[in-house]
Amino acid sequence: MLKRAIGIFLTLSSLLTYLILDMLDNPVKTKITTTDMNSGVITATVLYQYPLMYWVICVTLIITFVLGIYFILAKEKQYEEYPLCDTPEYTRNK
Repeated sequence: MLKRAIGIFLTLSSLLTYLILDMLDNPVKTKITTTDMNSGVITATVLYQYPLMYWVICVTLIITFVLGIYFILAKEKQYEEYPLCDTPEYTRNK
């Protein structure tokens, strides 16, 4: 039961963190313009570059998400119940 609760927490927190990160983080825009001298056509290309920390956080969130799913789907071990030592079956005759 505790594994499942931890798994749900990890999964939801990783999803929410990713959504917040996706909304707040703006990539660096690099504009490349080229001009064709013969025709006079100008082409502009915008490249989006994310900082390295963004990718580190994304990889960490993916690992957290997978770990959370594992905890949710993992089956808990069922322990065998043994009789207590002081039951009449196990007391010695004196």
